[in-house]
Amino acid sequence: MKLKPLVVATALTSFTLLGATPLLYASDAHEHGIAELSVAFEAKQLDIIFLSPAANMVGFEHSPETEQQKKQVMEAVHSLKQGYEVIRLPKEAVCLLKKAEVEQSLFEKHTFEHDEHDEHDEHDEHDEHDEHADFKAHYQFVCAKPELLTGFTTGLFEHFPMIESIRYQMVSDEGQNAGALSSTLNEIRFKQ
Repeated sequence: MKLKPLVVATALTSFTLLGATPLLYASDAHEHGIAELSVAFEAKQLDIIFLSPAANMVGFEHSPETEQQKKQVMEAVHSLKQGYEVIRLPKEAVCLLKKAEVEQSLFEKHTFEHDEHDEHDEHDEHDEHDEHADFKAHYQFVCAKPELLTGFTTGLFEHFPMIESIRYQMVSDEGQNAGALSSTLNEIRFKQ
């Protein structure tokens, strides 16, 4: 079933609006080992949003407490910004990475709350919170030969081995699809 351009444009707009949502939230969808990809492909433009619990990316979800943990967060951000490594497109489609934005919520967590409690004996009781921290990346590619973009693979499993599965949803001129990726099955196809 072919989708009308308005449906694809609406999906692209929704993905763009997702960029305005806060990263720090408590959600039933937050599962360690599981990440998510939302994919929209229309005309020459490919938009991909990746969302993952911080535990998948760096092994923890609290504010970095050591220099090593700060380094882990920065390395994860750097790896995600390497759009051509994370999203591997067919060379013949001649796709140019226009945007690779990465957000994480680990550095912002608890800063003011903990400063407030530094003088209290019960400070240690406030260290553990049920909040979740996430990493989010938004990639935007423009392809000179979109007809040759039949799909893509991802390098996320190689860079972040704590990711066990990536659930995806996709909408394109060819239709819509959803499924799950793993380290052994990591290809999303637009065309069969």
